[in-house]
Amino acid sequence: MIVRPVAEGWQCLAPAKLNLFLEVLGKRADGYHEIETLMVTVDLHDTLTFADDPSGRITLRCDDPALPTGSDNLVVKAAERLKAEAGSRKGVTIALSKAIPSQAGLAGGSSDAAATLVTLDRLWNLQTPPSRLEALAGEIGSDVAFFLHTPAAVCRGRGERVEPTSLPGALHFVLVCPPVGVGTADVYRRVVPPEKPRPIEPVLEALTTGDTIALGRELFNRLQPVAESLEPALCRTREALADLVPSLLDGHLMSGSGSAHFGLCPSLDAAGHAAKRLKDLGLGQVRVVTCGPLEDHNA
Repeated sequence: MIVRPVAEGWQCLAPAKLNLFLEVLGKRADGYHEIETLMVTVDLHDTLTFADDPSGRITLRCDDPALPTGSDNLVVKAAERLKAEAGSRKGVTIALSKAIPSQAGLAGGSSDAAATLVTLDRLWNLQTPPSRLEALAGEIGSDVAFFLHTPAAVCRGRGERVEPTSLPGALHFVLVCPPVGVGTADVYRRVVPPEKPRPIEPVLEALTTGDTIALGRELFNRLQPVAESLEPALCRTREALADLVPSLLDGHLMSGSGSAHFGLCPSLDAAGHAAKRLKDLGLGQVRVVTCGPLEDHNA
């Protein structure tokens, strides 16, 4: 997560994530599902700018009019939770510029919340211990803690238990964001956990070795068939990506609860060619994205 000083105060680039593996292990007593997932961040970012507000108010502005900016927004929740934790009277004005689509399985809201925790901890000079910041992230949302451990990690529980993993080099993807969204709660409400969960070890081994062909074979998402049953139009996206294997893609998958899909590419050049082919099909937004260690001012 890139954090840098700007004229207004501080700015943070909050990345999107992709799930390279997602298994649902069972339903929990608290209503959430127990999951095991491998996630990576990519260079598609929302931009958040933070300016100190001496009045003590927490205010969020967003360039997407469809996005709520009140206390139900994860950015506001994160700011209010950190302020309460610190017993602070400080305030902030946050300007959020959206690039990550909503209801796409890319966790833009969770990433924005993590960016808020990290940047406000610096802006307000709170020096919150990393373990406490991670605990706060887990309280705010299931995917929030992951973004404190980028670029790659295994997440368990409801997503809040994070184990960073190594990334031997850059991974290149073509990302397709269909014009339809899928509600996370709707997908999880209909998923049926398997009697014998799929193991995560093969995809982790493929990631660690950097073998994109092996990694492509091991991509897996238990939620994908459920999302397709809710939005049959997503099948067209899957089929379009499948047509590019193995010529331009080593594998493909839906991310999270959808609706975004990605193709894993053997090279940046292959990703560019795949994007050109897919853009002609009218599937939605198509772009090339990369996962890799970032040089930043990361907190």
